[in-house]
Amino acid sequence: MPIGKRCVSLKYNNTRVCSSSSSLLFLGIFWLFQYQWNKWKCWDSEYIWFNSEVVGLLLNVFPFMPFSAAAIPLSNCLRNLHIVYMRSLPKHNYSPISHHLSMLQQITNDNDATNHMVRSYYKSFNGFAAMITNQEREKLKKMEGVVSVFPSESLKPQTTRSWDFMGFKESIQRNKTAESDVIIGVIDTGIWPESESFNDRGFGPIPKKWKGACKGGENFRCNNKIIGARYYLKDQTSARDFVGHGTHTASIAAGNKVVGASFNGIAEGVARGGVPSARIAAYSVCSERDQCRADAILAAFDDAIADGVDLITISLGLQEQITFDNDIIAIGSFQAMKKGILTINSAGNDGPNNTTSSVSPWLFTVAATTMDSRNTDNVLLGNGLMPSGKSINGYASNSAEILSSTGFINNSAPIVAEFSSGGPNMQIREIMKPDISAPGLEILAAYSPLAPPSHDKREKRSVKYNILSGTSMSCPHVAGAAAYVKTSHPDWSPAAIKSSLMTTAKPMNGSELAEFSYGSGFLDPVRAINPGLVFDVSKKDYVKLLCRIGYNTMEVRKISGDKSVCPSSSFHHRLPMAKDFNYPAIAAEIEPRKPFKINFTRTVTNVGFANSAYKAYIQQHSGINITIVPNVLEFKSLKEKQSFVVHVDGGKFSDKSVVSSSLLWSDGTHSVRCPIILRVIKKENATCKIRFSLRSVFSCSYK
Repeated sequence: MPIGKRCVSLKYNNTRVCSSSSSLLFLGIFWLFQYQWNKWKCWDSEYIWFNSEVVGLLLNVFPFMPFSAAAIPLSNCLRNLHIVYMRSLPKHNYSPISHHLSMLQQITNDNDATNHMVRSYYKSFNGFAAMITNQEREKLKKMEGVVSVFPSESLKPQTTRSWDFMGFKESIQRNKTAESDVIIGVIDTGIWPESESFNDRGFGPIPKKWKGACKGGENFRCNNKIIGARYYLKDQTSARDFVGHGTHTASIAAGNKVVGASFNGIAEGVARGGVPSARIAAYSVCSERDQCRADAILAAFDDAIADGVDLITISLGLQEQITFDNDIIAIGSFQAMKKGILTINSAGNDGPNNTTSSVSPWLFTVAATTMDSRNTDNVLLGNGLMPSGKSINGYASNSAEILSSTGFINNSAPIVAEFSSGGPNMQIREIMKPDISAPGLEILAAYSPLAPPSHDKREKRSVKYNILSGTSMSCPHVAGAAAYVKTSHPDWSPAAIKSSLMTTAKPMNGSELAEFSYGSGFLDPVRAINPGLVFDVSKKDYVKLLCRIGYNTMEVRKISGDKSVCPSSSFHHRLPMAKDFNYPAIAAEIEPRKPFKINFTRTVTNVGFANSAYKAYIQQHSGINITIVPNVLEFKSLKEKQSFVVHVDGGKFSDKSVVSSSLLWSDGTHSVRCPIILRVIKKENATCKIRFSLRSVFSCSYK
């Protein structure tokens, strides 16, 4: 030790700091302040160094204070919220909360581990969220039963005439009894329960299958329409929606019929959801600052699955594609799929140059389109001219006055909205994304009267209905349509419902990226309840796909939450190739200016007529040749399965082009359309699969 200096030990991390005796008191006070500050605010840096800027500042203030360089590591004291994902719940003699607390107690050496526990997941899968240090995180990773430990980051929500535009008119034949038994889980910013769109006049008792609860919090009352509500963030006092987004999406999917709804007189008419008789369970995972935490989203999935919802709609997401084992929505929706629950997810609003982050094959990813009606403002400029603008606004400026908003017919609709995020799917190139398109531009639906109706800082109005645009709005349209299919086919798997909506979608055009922009086409709910054939997929098929594309057993278990196993490398080749995954669309990548030949295998299940024969028809594209073997499928019974092979070969295409075609199976009554889309790209331009961490990408926006 240098002469004339004394040293002190910092107990919490065994660090020794040496300084002159006259400065030890100040150094101690400074360290205590720094320690407390970093307990309040987590620093990204691993160390505070007492030998650079900090030392310079101290020497300027206290020139008498010479001390040697020392580093104080903060990782042992800084606690960040992490999600601990564990193996599936044991069936007998297991207390998950006690187990989770015991694990925390072991790694923190704290007799009261509840100080660090945020929540347990124990209803549909096993795990917990807790405030832990980096050192504790590494200890947890080594503990028996732990599959993964990763930081909980934040997502943001992605931000009537639409149902009529799709041909899904109010007069369409419905089974209202079956519809009233369908429960849609809405994971979003909450809900405004007093809205006319959610009153329960005429509703019967809550479905007997419902296992959930109304835990909406302060001044929140459920009814026979909104049968469940939960909230998850500490700064929330209820599941009440102060943002407006969740109320809007919920009413698009399942809002009641409301006559005379409008946004300050604009677009006045009848507002209704896709399945007005269905029930709603609201799960509020977002704060008023639009931060939607990953641990809350996973908790909402856990609750929704256990509560007994039939479908989940979630208009939230990332801004980048990440691997499925790091994607909270992919993990949660996989758990839902295992229980027979389809999850519908918005594609995102970062188009047209950025790709969708919703690329899991078990998710139903929705792009946004225009409608045949638009709103325009008549603006009186200071020079007396009066042009029209495609906007909805209620304010005047110094040089212009907005006189009125009126509607006009958009004959080009439906086309993909400019903001809608598209493909391709960089995680599994053989899986087309997005899957389907639905109206997402200028959608009138219920809104929270406490939420500002626009992003204008001068906004003081309070509205009960608002006009919003985004894939957030297209997503619940598909959720409503999926619920409608569910009323006719309650025993269908999530994949079968998804297939029925994709294969009956109306063909679209108007985009250079073709199906990579709009998926299978424009949603047609009426045809979807009688698709004729479906492409079905089981949980085992998804696991095989994950193993085939390079996920190992531990990575697959992070997604599946069970004891799924990938075969050893010597048997890996026996797994079906990704191109042969039984998806209701065919996608592949080919190299530019080179001939190619690819074969794709698919299997369809008969859900139409017991005795039927389907003939194959091809929409040929110049430059490629497509043949189907066999070109006729004959069925003798319902639920019978038949397989076929699609042979595609062709010539030379330019780099970064898209080749689009389709296969149509028809028995004279049913038409089952399957897109065939090829992306032309040099192999060196293709991005290899990268295992991003959640921390690096969870910065996202309204979908």
